Amino acid sequence: MQEKMTYTVVVADDEDELREALCRMVPWEELGFRLVGDASNGLDALELVEQLEPDLLLTDIRMPFISGIDLARQVREIRPSMHIAFLSGFDDFEYAKQAIQYNIISYMLKPITREGLIKELTAIREKMDAQFNAFRQQSQFRANRENFLMSLVLDDFPQDFVRREEKSSAQPGAVERRREEALRALAVECGLLEDETDRPSYVVAALCLTDQESGNITSPSMTHSMEMIAQKYFRHEGFYSQGKVVMVLLGNPSDFDEYLHILANEWLQMSERALHICCHVGVSRQTQELNQLHRAYREALEAMTFVEAGQSQVHFLSDTHPLTAVRVENLNEQVNRLQEAFKSGSREDMTREISALVGTGFASPQSKNWLDMAVLQLISEIYRVLFLAGGGEAVTALQDRGFFSGLTFHYRSSAELQSTLEEFCFFAMDTLSGLQKKGGDLLCRQALSAIDQHYKDEDLSLVSLSGMLNVSPNHLSACIKKYAGESFINILIRKRMETARELLLTTPMKIMEVAQQCGYSDQHYFSYCFKKYCGISPNMLRHQSRQEEEGKAQ
Repeated sequence: MQEKMTYTVVVADDEDELREALCRMVPWEELGFRLVGDASNGLDALELVEQLEPDLLLTDIRMPFISGIDLARQVREIRPSMHIAFLSGFDDFEYAKQAIQYNIISYMLKPITREGLIKELTAIREKMDAQFNAFRQQSQFRANRENFLMSLVLDDFPQDFVRREEKSSAQPGAVERRREEALRALAVECGLLEDETDRPSYVVAALCLTDQESGNITSPSMTHSMEMIAQKYFRHEGFYSQGKVVMVLLGNPSDFDEYLHILANEWLQMSERALHICCHVGVSRQTQELNQLHRAYREALEAMTFVEAGQSQVHFLSDTHPLTAVRVENLNEQVNRLQEAFKSGSREDMTREISALVGTGFASPQSKNWLDMAVLQLISEIYRVLFLAGGGEAVTALQDRGFFSGLTFHYRSSAELQSTLEEFCFFAMDTLSGLQKKGGDLLCRQALSAIDQHYKDEDLSLVSLSGMLNVSPNHLSACIKKYAGESFINILIRKRMETARELLLTTPMKIMEVAQQCGYSDQHYFSYCFKKYCGISPNMLRHQSRQEEEGKAQ
């Protein structure tokens, strides 16, 4: 029997009496809800959503600082699994329909009776139950597409599609083109693509679900749950492999830019709320070719190594590897674990894996050549990661320490090699940590500078700002909070209101002109927000300022 969910709720309305009445009059617990917070404006509502992560937001449409439509849009960016119920006047109905794409589960008209509100909340509860129960259901595997994708993604599709005599006479690049054509034909045959004209871009995501007691608990049945979320945003195919759910997403580049980070966040949030477990997600770069899906899969696994253990996180490889990808060939399993330990920053894991590597290499005289090659692969990968993170200066810092001069290995014992490798890896890990911290601080400063330049743009959002800086919204939001100490929207609202105050006091501009200079096209809404923020209307601020100046003159 499925456990009965209790859904958390935040109520937002700028009419204090109405908001307080809503909080008191509804028997939340009896209906399967738990009221966790209330807000008197859109900005506070957004902050509560970030802090409390509710399942439902019951909100008025016309809210100070952030309008109902903007609130719905921004909520979807940070909490895509959360539902929104609008409670507002009849005149706002057409306005509210603009937000239908933002998880609007109900629209209630004021005034509404206690009985009417209970009836609506009961219906909302049933809809949310249906979604959560469906998310838990197991799926049937689709053999043809799954077998095709598993061979292509996991094994780089070893079948030979081009005859030997054709290879010998082919022009440069012809073999790859013929291979891609053959793969596309198979993709059409198994239903992955609609026809030969269907040419999407692809992204591969790797997902791992864990709990504190058992560690990795990812199972094949979870594939269907993750696909339920993916289908809201992209065409997709998923399968289970070696403790991971692998998702191949198909779409166009603009859709990936807009929706990929939202999908990743919803995977995390639904796993936490519906399954009560952590979800780790690694996301590859985009590719336009089927024969590059194996490389994309390797990128997704590499991105996953940057996710911190014990908490739900998503990592986009492009956030920390902004340059053109360097293909990583199949490495020995021990070397691969070493690379993951290096990227996770765990010295304990690094020491353990180095010990295992050196122990294997010294197990027999025949293993020495293999050991040298494994060490070379590890060192090369560390140089690559540091170069992508910090350029030539980071590589020079390693070279100056002289760990492996000329990449030649002269060691007399396993203890000497292990000591040298540990010193090299620890120094590189410290260097990488410093680069990542420096990079996060730099990104935050770039974001603050961009806000200063673009705050007049009414459509400025976390997503549009992340597009300007060429990073994911998730990564940008985390950097801003970590290094600026507050959220993007807080910074933007403060910039707009302080600029408005300065313009009102120092220029003869009309209120409408001031509003437009601060990113508001509606003068009345601007005045409403300004009064909520400053405690005084724009006109009254100017009136008081003139009185003070006249008093000084006398």
